[in-house]
Amino acid sequence: MTDRLQLAKAYEQALFAGRMDQMAGCFTEDIVYWVAGGPPLGGEWRGREAVIAAFEKRAFGLGAAEWGSERVAQDWYTAEERVIVEIRERSWLKSDPRDVMDQRTCVVLRFRGERICEMRDYTDSHVYRRGRRAAMTAAAARAPRLC
Repeated sequence: MTDRLQLAKAYEQALFAGRMDQMAGCFTEDIVYWVAGGPPLGGEWRGREAVIAAFEKRAFGLGAAEWGSERVAQDWYTAEERVIVEIRERSWLKSDPRDVMDQRTCVVLRFRGERICEMRDYTDSHVYRRGRRAAMTAAAARAPRLC
């Protein structure tokens, strides 16, 4: 396993364990994180602090609802200064576990020295849009009625 591949996997482990300090240590100070699509599903964050804040606030994707997920497949590739990971997973709102999204994501991580300097996240945004509508509907159902 290459050093870059080890670092990419360490980043992923820190991310899914919620260890933001450890995750930040994998990034250059000027990292750029780009997620396909326009807000609120996608966007671009520049700098370590902004990227970490985006992950903490779940500023992209489907937001901060209570989600369950299952990893179906994951393949890692290395290419010069990049590591590429293809992910297939199933996700669902914990409040409606029957409504499962089957999604695919490809993340390209670019390195400068021993740190990740750029991440480009390509996700099935049409699947995310459907999931976002479901999350908003579930949130509206839980909201208190004023009348």
